[in-house]
Amino acid sequence: MNVGPLLDGKTVVISGVGPGMGQQLAKLCAEQGAKLVLGARSAEFLNKVLGEVEALGAEAIAVPTDVADPAACKALIQAAVDRFGGIDGLVNSAYRHEVGLFAESDLQAWRKAFDVTFWGALELMQAAIPHLEKSKGAIVNVSTLSTRIPTVGLGGYGIPKAALDMATRQLATELGGRGIRVNGALMGWMDGEPMRHGFDDRAKARGKTPEQWTAELNAMIPLGRMPTDEECARSVVFFLSEWAAPVTGALLMVNGGQYTNP
Repeated sequence: MNVGPLLDGKTVVISGVGPGMGQQLAKLCAEQGAKLVLGARSAEFLNKVLGEVEALGAEAIAVPTDVADPAACKALIQAAVDRFGGIDGLVNSAYRHEVGLFAESDLQAWRKAFDVTFWGALELMQAAIPHLEKSKGAIVNVSTLSTRIPTVGLGGYGIPKAALDMATRQLATELGGRGIRVNGALMGWMDGEPMRHGFDDRAKARGKTPEQWTAELNAMIPLGRMPTDEECARSVVFFLSEWAAPVTGALLMVNGGQYTNP
């Protein structure tokens, strides 16, 4: 059994590289031997992450990308092929987070959320198919517990992710014959920078101190704590690796047991 780096020599494209799990995932992939193609809208932030993964010894490029633009999606995939000669893994983690009650929401904003979270992922997956077929590679779609536990005011986030979940299952069925695996990781509460940013305000809105709200959230999780964003990113690395070679069409719950598959 190979006990070396899980992604040794593999080229992995990651969309939506942000300050939370996306950044942690990039660093984990680097530590596991991957060559990286990093995509996100912010060139400044991408260059920061690029420096971090290069410091870990990874070959990597950063490609500023708005996945709501189909041409930009194709360009991201092509940049990976031009630089590294192919693709072994694609991670769709880009999303747009629309907050608000459905009855009061601007549905054009919800359409924009679909453009990023759902249609952007489809564009990237379709563009990557010929290259993933050559490498017998893997696609991992990052989703959310909100697709299983509806939360008031988060429909503009959870509904596009739910569509992505169905795409994961559909494309696993269609692309399996080409040797391409398609899986999803559904994240719950993640302890990391995005959650901590504005945490005080969110607790205050509920009439609680941050400590009280944290305790209540942890009490809902059987493991007794929120997983960190780095811990959650490990599930994505698993799906990208050969250790998950027989797994496709899976939607893995990564939430400390807050929700389990029926």
